[in-house]
Amino acid sequence: MLVTILVVGYLVMGYMDREGILFFDVGKRILATLDQLSEQAGKRNVDAMLSEYATDYRGTPLGLASMKPVEEKDGIHKLVFAGTGGSVGRQQAIEEWRAYLDSFASIEEISFHIHRLEQFRDANHEVATVRFEAIGKLQGQTRNMIDRGMFRFGFRDGPNGVVITSAELVSGERFTGDRPQFANVSHAAGIDFMNQFYPAFLNQPMKFGMIRYGPGGITTVDYDNDGFYDLFIPDGVASRLYRNMGDGHFEDVTAQAGLTGLDGVSVGVFADYDNDGYKDLFVSRTFKHNQLFHNNGDGTFTDVTARSGIKEDCCTTVASWADYDNDGLLDLYVGRYLDPRRAIPTTFYARNGESNTLYHNNGDGTFTDVTAKAGVGDPGLCLGTVFGDYDGDGYPDLYVVNDFGRKTLYHNNRDGTFTDVTVKTGTLAYGAGMSASMVDYNNDGRLDIYCTNIRSEDAWFASPQTVNRYMVNCWRQGVWKSDMPLYWQVFRQSGTNFAGVFQQMASGNTLMRNNGKGGFDDVTVAANANPVGWYWGASFADFDNDGWQDAYMADGWVYNDRGTEIELDFLNNVVSHQDIYKTGLYFSPAYFGRLSWHGWERNRLLRNRGDGTFEEIATPAGTDLIENSRGVAVADFWNRGVMDIAVSASTDRHALFRNEVGGSRHWLEVELVGTRSNRDAVGARVSIKVNGKPQIREVVLGDGYGSQNSLRQHFGLGESAVIQELTVKWPRSGVVQTFHNVAGDRILEITEGKDQPVEKHYTRVAVK
Repeated sequence: MLVTILVVGYLVMGYMDREGILFFDVGKRILATLDQLSEQAGKRNVDAMLSEYATDYRGTPLGLASMKPVEEKDGIHKLVFAGTGGSVGRQQAIEEWRAYLDSFASIEEISFHIHRLEQFRDANHEVATVRFEAIGKLQGQTRNMIDRGMFRFGFRDGPNGVVITSAELVSGERFTGDRPQFANVSHAAGIDFMNQFYPAFLNQPMKFGMIRYGPGGITTVDYDNDGFYDLFIPDGVASRLYRNMGDGHFEDVTAQAGLTGLDGVSVGVFADYDNDGYKDLFVSRTFKHNQLFHNNGDGTFTDVTARSGIKEDCCTTVASWADYDNDGLLDLYVGRYLDPRRAIPTTFYARNGESNTLYHNNGDGTFTDVTAKAGVGDPGLCLGTVFGDYDGDGYPDLYVVNDFGRKTLYHNNRDGTFTDVTVKTGTLAYGAGMSASMVDYNNDGRLDIYCTNIRSEDAWFASPQTVNRYMVNCWRQGVWKSDMPLYWQVFRQSGTNFAGVFQQMASGNTLMRNNGKGGFDDVTVAANANPVGWYWGASFADFDNDGWQDAYMADGWVYNDRGTEIELDFLNNVVSHQDIYKTGLYFSPAYFGRLSWHGWERNRLLRNRGDGTFEEIATPAGTDLIENSRGVAVADFWNRGVMDIAVSASTDRHALFRNEVGGSRHWLEVELVGTRSNRDAVGARVSIKVNGKPQIREVVLGDGYGSQNSLRQHFGLGESAVIQELTVKWPRSGVVQTFHNVAGDRILEITEGKDQPVEKHYTRVAVK
């Protein structure tokens, strides 16, 4: 009997392995054909494209030459691909491509990628859904546009590779712009210095060598209380503090502020921890002791780490401040990764990170590590944290985003402890998580959750066939002995649907809508909220002042030689050779040499349509930056009533986008001053009604990826110049202040307990 079981098991594993290899091989051959198609289309070599089509090709028009206008907003036009129906042969299909490519004055890039490999077992009938993207200038236009299409292609093996036997349109859209909505003013502003690697990542032995490409958040803060938001930019060699001069440029005040010598910094977050009216600074130091600087109120900072109780906390990546126990004092949560000198991620689901740390503010300038008591020492590879009161009970909850694993939602029990409610609330999401946001994207009065992840161009590879092959090799290579506890965790959380888990790991960003019943619904696909890319920071703001919050996201990973990509081979190696994976070889920069890894990707801007969905418009908006971006921070840098965007980079130059689209609509900005609650008003909730329609904002400090956004709350009002109702709910006191018929287009300061808001008029003043 035992022999029979062993033989059957051997045969089953052999079948699973062979089918997994076949799936990969077919996909790779199809990709080779699509790569050739991309190259020839980019060169507008239509005759060469003909060789990729079978002589007996039959398909339907793809709608490339018959696009239908559907809408226009703020100078951005949307058109859809309109297939005309009927059947076409090989030559007619090529002529459609010829007409399409001839419509371009110049082409910047064209690409075809497998979206899903649907049929692969029959070499004469292979089917894949193919994603298409083209960026360039049309004839008679001066600005880039973008086309995105989804086609269903049939393929057949031929003597010289796979050929296309059929094609049909699934969907397609075009976005063009009359004028840019943002202008990159980083050079004129003086903040476009080149980010540098942390030297220790280069001159010390690293088991996880890929760590060098990660760090690089960005922080916006009014550190000197002059009403103009400044910038703190972490760096591997020399982090810098820039003072906003209010005239379009920033002055490097790092030395005079007493903040020189800050290397190996991934995050800096400012918070008024002692409620003296000035924002202090926490800074990560990777392999050195993290530091806490007290703001002296005169433009300088003093290092108070020694008496603060803040520990070394090696490998800190992100941090957030919140008053988790509502005692009126801001506490600090520190998110940490693994120590790259001695560890690599154990698997795609890793829980071998340095434990995160929660510091309780004692009110005397010192902090106490209460991680164990509070129950928030998540051991994942943390890259994102955010506090937010998702259930409206008056206490901030905590959302933690991890690379190589799962996200965790901690509910605040209101007694100094938290409970992991991830599975219970439906917020269990797998993937390479990079940032954390809590935001009311649909204006229903409840905080939703958004996190960025990797959405691979090769997500098709995450299939049941690949998972089966992975499991077989896990057994054959003895890896299961060390990884079984992790598989057991996944099983307890998600049951036996391991293929679904792997597919989610490659599926990209996640948007979870608060259903108002204590849980969340995954609406990522329905909301069109996960564009393809390797995303880091994401910040939400109403950039066009139409009353709906949009999102800007940083994209890209390893920018080596252009036109190269290692990811599919990396994924296949991990599936095939888990024993080698455990050595860290595949994460060594020396291993992949000059090959890129999700390199040369464009930042994305998701415009909120106001109907629960988003559309990606970065190219026509002028924000599709290709600079290896990481952190994102938004603020109204020049007090114009519009939200601008600051972007940090990894080994590239930082960017600053000046908003030129929101000024045509009305707005309101609210600054909060806590008296019984913490001075920064973190956790306070501001809600408005405009023409009967609600909007809410909750003050959060430290979100996205290693970043900090404006604490001044911005509302777009659309065509309305008056807010019917403005309400502030304070976290500690529970005080609710309501104001009626508030005029817009101004900055208001509201102090906890005071009856009337005060309009602020900021002019440049010297730091005393």
